[in-house]
Amino acid sequence: MYKKILVFFLFCYFSCQFKQENVIRKEITDWQFQHNGESLDATVPGNNFTDLLNHKLISDPFYGTYEDSVQWISDRDWNYRSRFSVSNKTLIKENQFLVFNGLDTYAKVYLNDSLILEANNMFRKWEIEVKGILREENVLHIAFASINKIEKEKREELGYDLSGGNRVHSRKAGFHYGWDWGAKISPTGIWRPIELIAYSKCKIKNVYIKQNEITDSLAKLSVQIAITVNIPGLYTISINKNQHQRNLKKGKQNITIPFFIENPKLWWPNGHGKQHLYAITTIIKRGGIQLDTKRINFGLRTINLITEKDSIGESFYFKINGKPIFMKGSNYIPQDNLQNRVSNSDYLSILTDVKYSNMNMLRVWGGGIYEEDIFYDLCDSLGILVWQDFMFACAMYPGDSSFLKNVKQEAIENIKRLNNHPSIALWCGNNENSEGWHRWGWQKKYSENQKKEIWNGYQKLFQKILPNLVAANSQTPYWESSPKFGRGNSKYQFEGDAHYWGVWHDAEPFKNFEKKVPRFMSEFGFQSFPQLSTISTFSDTADWNINSDVMKNHQKHPRGNELISEYMEREFNIPKSFKKFIYASQILQANGMRIGLEAHRRNQPYCMGTLYWQLNDCWPVASWSSRDYLGNWKNLHYTVQDVFSPIALSICTDEKGLIDIYAISDLSTIISDTLIIKIGNINGSILNQEKYVEIQPNSSHLLLENLNPLKKDQFIICYLKLNDIQSKVLFSTPTKNMNFPQPNIQTSWIRNTLTLSTDVPVFQLYLHGIEGRFSDNFFSLLPSEEKTIELEGGNNKQNNLLIWSLYNLNKN
Repeated sequence: MYKKILVFFLFCYFSCQFKQENVIRKEITDWQFQHNGESLDATVPGNNFTDLLNHKLISDPFYGTYEDSVQWISDRDWNYRSRFSVSNKTLIKENQFLVFNGLDTYAKVYLNDSLILEANNMFRKWEIEVKGILREENVLHIAFASINKIEKEKREELGYDLSGGNRVHSRKAGFHYGWDWGAKISPTGIWRPIELIAYSKCKIKNVYIKQNEITDSLAKLSVQIAITVNIPGLYTISINKNQHQRNLKKGKQNITIPFFIENPKLWWPNGHGKQHLYAITTIIKRGGIQLDTKRINFGLRTINLITEKDSIGESFYFKINGKPIFMKGSNYIPQDNLQNRVSNSDYLSILTDVKYSNMNMLRVWGGGIYEEDIFYDLCDSLGILVWQDFMFACAMYPGDSSFLKNVKQEAIENIKRLNNHPSIALWCGNNENSEGWHRWGWQKKYSENQKKEIWNGYQKLFQKILPNLVAANSQTPYWESSPKFGRGNSKYQFEGDAHYWGVWHDAEPFKNFEKKVPRFMSEFGFQSFPQLSTISTFSDTADWNINSDVMKNHQKHPRGNELISEYMEREFNIPKSFKKFIYASQILQANGMRIGLEAHRRNQPYCMGTLYWQLNDCWPVASWSSRDYLGNWKNLHYTVQDVFSPIALSICTDEKGLIDIYAISDLSTIISDTLIIKIGNINGSILNQEKYVEIQPNSSHLLLENLNPLKKDQFIICYLKLNDIQSKVLFSTPTKNMNFPQPNIQTSWIRNTLTLSTDVPVFQLYLHGIEGRFSDNFFSLLPSEEKTIELEGGNNKQNNLLIWSLYNLNKN
């Protein structure tokens, strides 16, 4: 399915590109790198790690504990060379540029022995004039300096350590240095393409579609075009089929042309309407000859971040097209430590999973990268809003003029690159920098002068430079730092966005998710292990013990396994079997996170968003993700799909055990349905109650309250009959105290469709052992029901099917 959608997407995208007579483009693709005096073929785009792996000069750093064996790579300099030919047609062009879309990170670039560039920022694009240096036969040499060496020199020059370590001196992805979910794998290389671009008369540099006014009958837009012109004179600029004559002067210039769309169709986030996209093609001609063209896809929508004082504190919510919308989503990190291994189909797969799990927002976290264009194109088409961090995370950064100048250009380039995407909802200055400075004790090691210097640098960057650039180059809101207040400040529940880590880091009970609800939750989470098929890619069965060196290396949080075990003991008898421990960890994560996710949705409009940490992994590891490195859905991802459903049911209890049942709806109309309440005994006796209900639009409201507490060995589960919605299962006691009977589960297959039934209630029914993804998993099944499941993208080897439930877990 993913491949068919991807082919269609790419066909539509590239079939709309136009040929230009003026502009010549050539990608430089034939490369070699040097290792121990030998020249070897290199992959570009790529990096030194993948090149070494391709030549089998290092072992897979993801396997076992081999990560430790590759740390020398960051201590070395690396050299890349390409020999390429250029036609005379290119050499006679007035302008000849080499465009370096991504160099990671410190690089001196030589063309035919002439130094043309000294790069120092992996997030920037470098465009270098090479006319007079370029020949028919060329050698392009890029000398990458050791990251570790330069960072050490910069630290010594500053004279003191900055919070975050030496990495803060480099404009390089923070996660390359290791994180509490990521390996320390710090690549160097040409991570995005290098192009030769040549033209004579003019070139379109950028097109920005500014929305001036949108009504039901008319959208008034401004098409802002940045053009470089060599030959001044009269040019024809076409905006779609509308032609405009302009006298253009020599050099760089910006022109603005009005554009109107009658009866405009708006772009809406997933679940709230269609994602209508328009296209504007800008063509520049002179004397009837087409010189350059640029196509822009965009959507019409307004977005506002509403932060208004109220009786409780200050709101934090998004209005899309004038409508307040509850944000449902997660935090996204890069999909691989080695970015060149992330394919277009990988982007399609993960973002399709995001859409199908009913999310409408992703937060691109500030320790990763500004993502590839296809990421944002797909978010546009799928209706996924993007909270985009600038690339600063968990640190304080230099405030000297050269650093700030570098970052300023980085910000301008990325804002302009992304500002036509309707999915871009917010630019956020940094992740946890302000919180760390004010609440984590970072200031203790500095003198008063050093503290003043560091904080002045922070204010210049995050309170002046970045907000001013966002305002000048886009129509997107800016937010200084996430969170506004951490849990050490009593205001965190009442103002701005919050990162709540009392559950997990402080070992607080899951029930605290219901007590500590903020205005917008932009981070919270709990860990689990990936499934066994993923674990088997980095370990041997002899290592299948959470205390083995291999498993410890794939658990980057210093207390991770300890915390999982501590929480598990509260709910389960900790399994002795490694396989069942993995299963239990996923149930634990999903059950705990469900409490938080439901509490946030239940408390709207006080709380207007929940973005859990985290969606994905960059290598196979125990982490907070709901979708592991190989794309497998953990229990949490199935739970997210359920909780984020446009209509959802939520059951909660108070200290006395009294039960409340809520309905939550994202829909714009009242829904009538029958609420079915099943209160049963785990041995099979079940009592049904039914109640006619009306579910109110865009709200959370109470359907039933103060139902009697459950008795020993009882459970409760609710359904909406017409809408086929099911609540979670609530037990009378922790599951370790429940004596689940052994079920007799009947299965039947028709091709890739599996039907199941049971003689006694079954909970957390887990289907595994077969390659592929089941359309539902980790679900409940009652004796009166049949459950039909589709097996997607796998091989139907029926005899390999394994079925576990809480019965198996309690039997250890």
